[in-house]
Amino acid sequence: MPLNRLDDTGQLIQPPDIQRTTLSLDVLGRFVCSTWDEAINNGGAPFDVVIIGAGMFGGYCADKLARASGRRPLRVLLLEAGPFLLPTHLQNLPRMGLNVPGPRPPTQDDGRPRELVWGMPWRSNVDWVGQAYCLGGKSLYWGGWCPRLEEDDLASWPPEVADYLRRNYARIERQVGVSETTDFIQGPLFELLSSRFAKFPGMIADVTKVENAPLAVQGQSPASGLFAFDKYSSVTLLIDAVREAAGNSDAARRLFIVPNTHVTKLETADGHVSGIRACVNGADRYLGLGPGTRIVLAAGMVESTRLALRSFPTSNDARTERIGRNLTSHVRSNMYFRVKRSALDPQNTLPKRLQTAALLVRGSTPDGKFQVQVTASSDLAGNSDAMLYTMIPDIDQLDGLLEMQESDWIAFAFRGASELKGRQDLPVPNTESSWINLSPFESDEFGQPRAYVHFAPNAADERLAQAMESCMVALAKALANGAAADIDLHDPQRDPLGSTYHESGTLWMGTDPGTSITDPDGRFHHIANAYCADQALFVTVGSVNPTLTGLTLARKVSEAIAAEAELA
Repeated sequence: MPLNRLDDTGQLIQPPDIQRTTLSLDVLGRFVCSTWDEAINNGGAPFDVVIIGAGMFGGYCADKLARASGRRPLRVLLLEAGPFLLPTHLQNLPRMGLNVPGPRPPTQDDGRPRELVWGMPWRSNVDWVGQAYCLGGKSLYWGGWCPRLEEDDLASWPPEVADYLRRNYARIERQVGVSETTDFIQGPLFELLSSRFAKFPGMIADVTKVENAPLAVQGQSPASGLFAFDKYSSVTLLIDAVREAAGNSDAARRLFIVPNTHVTKLETADGHVSGIRACVNGADRYLGLGPGTRIVLAAGMVESTRLALRSFPTSNDARTERIGRNLTSHVRSNMYFRVKRSALDPQNTLPKRLQTAALLVRGSTPDGKFQVQVTASSDLAGNSDAMLYTMIPDIDQLDGLLEMQESDWIAFAFRGASELKGRQDLPVPNTESSWINLSPFESDEFGQPRAYVHFAPNAADERLAQAMESCMVALAKALANGAAADIDLHDPQRDPLGSTYHESGTLWMGTDPGTSITDPDGRFHHIANAYCADQALFVTVGSVNPTLTGLTLARKVSEAIAAEAELA
């Protein structure tokens, strides 16, 4: 039977003022989040930083700024369009029944969230999954693959930024649990596949390197007496930072998180952001800002770009306006197949019970780069991920799952991603490249123009994707030693272009204001107190998942803001 709707009675709750729903107490939401009035109208000093978006990168940035040491602690306001949902990554919990929705045409979006929090405010010429509107954003759902950009990927980045990435990748790898690649994936199947795949560079066309899977999961304790970090999500950082801040009075508090706050526009004056317009739980709100307050866009690549186009001065001449160009992403293909154990392990050394193995294969052609994420297991249903990222709360359940294995076959999943390169030199709109602009035809529920996202893979992008898919087939056949009877093979299947979550580049960094949007610290060239701290900053995306690079850049941005505030 459906539950009744809960309405605001207008009556105050006596302390402790935690709301009681029909089924629960909203303890976590209340202990982590604040109302607009609590954050804004508490008599405290003006905020030093306002961050828009509490997802993977905005959450990380807020944590680092709120904890920044200096002669004057920074006051940070974090605005999130969605509600509080979960306190950790979904896969750190037992089965919750929360899922990522499938991709669909944005024109079919009816404004109602799918899977509770997933929305799609933009329009496009391809199908999309959308965006998770909640604290933590996609960091509650992401797959966890965290490889580095390679040296030749960084050649077109500003030297200062490329050097920072080289020096700080290892620190972020420790933060997210990537540095120890075999504390989460190990065992006889992993060892056997590592040995087999090590022979493929130079043997399989276009394969350049095989690596241990760089998964953002820490399976071992980082220090004696501490729990493991498990699968990484920025929301855990936020919770700890905001609870530390809550030890002070509201007027002296260093960090506030205000959920259900959709920023609709940034007002500008004299080259500065001077105010924020937002809709908070259905009510219009305005926050005036002085030039000393820094604004950080971290609402996700599409929405950060939309907000910049809607709010900041732009050129009427498409030949000179650069915001929205250089949309980079990946073409992603999936291939699922089985190989007989006897072909993989002719000496029959593998035990019957096998858990998941994972590896990363990198490849390259004259048209660009690609990667193949490899997972394998002996799951009875042929699901190579059956025990990957799974929280099993009971040893009897674990034993039962391990018994659900087929002794004669090993199931594999190959997930390939090839470069979809951006163009910085073509005006928007055009038919030859991928880009973002504001839709001239449709506004959202807040009366603001929607973003329009245009994908246009070219001939080189298609050749690269086909080379990657040919490589995936060749790798699979090599595992079966070329024997058709020892493999149950299926062709690669491509995902919609808007379903990768890897879109980047439309507010790219550079030293020259005439050829880039933001400087090497993520600050907009033409807006003195506005920064970006998400994937929109990327110059290139290479073939790899963008999270590791994005978090490292978010750290760089937070350090630059803290250093500037120290000099003020």
